[in-house]
Amino acid sequence: MAFLSREDIERIAEPIIARYKQTFVPDRHLCYTVDPTQLASFLGYQIEYARITKDGSILGQTSSSRIWTTIYDADMNEVFFLLDGQTILIDDRLLKNQRNIGRRNFTIAHELAHQIINRQFPEMYGPQNRTFCDFRRSSKPVTDWYEWQADALAAALLLPPDAVRDGMFVCGLGEKMRLLSRKYSETNYHRFCDMADYLQVSRTALAYRMEHLGLLERNLLVQEAKARKGAA
Repeated sequence: MAFLSREDIERIAEPIIARYKQTFVPDRHLCYTVDPTQLASFLGYQIEYARITKDGSILGQTSSSRIWTTIYDADMNEVFFLLDGQTILIDDRLLKNQRNIGRRNFTIAHELAHQIINRQFPEMYGPQNRTFCDFRRSSKPVTDWYEWQADALAAALLLPPDAVRDGMFVCGLGEKMRLLSRKYSETNYHRFCDMADYLQVSRTALAYRMEHLGLLERNLLVQEAKARKGAA
């Protein structure tokens, strides 16, 4: 297994985003977004949607080699589906509800990140090793190194540093946020939410990315969400 640092992952993402911008982002742009479906197609991968599990516990699957997996048809019968090494399979429930756009985009980017890492290190993740990944719905911290790397690369692809900084400027958040809090800084919280909506990512993903880029000093979103849940 390749053990990549966050700096290694940023270096992998930089040339990919540079090529994406040359192709899809106008020269004079105020703030750009990265469409992970468009990016996947640009890199030679296709996105397919299907009911992967009955309970929605698996959001996405991919493989760097040809592997059969199972999905469910319209009658909820289990059928076989071929992951051909170039396909990213996404749970169709993420497509049907527009409120899931942030989770859907991150799931696509996560699976695409696996493919990019597999391609970068073929001796470790090449077809002979039959690498398979499924992206599961979970609120727990990622403890698997392979999955952590995919999460980190997904964030770097969806939220390049210049796109985040441009978004902060456009949404009136300045060059750096000292505090992200729904309770103590309501105006900036709503500006932050507008920014997440514009970039088409979840608020959680954006907050973590801003922290990693040194653009957010203190993030209280998770703490406050747990407090509201406990009080309910």
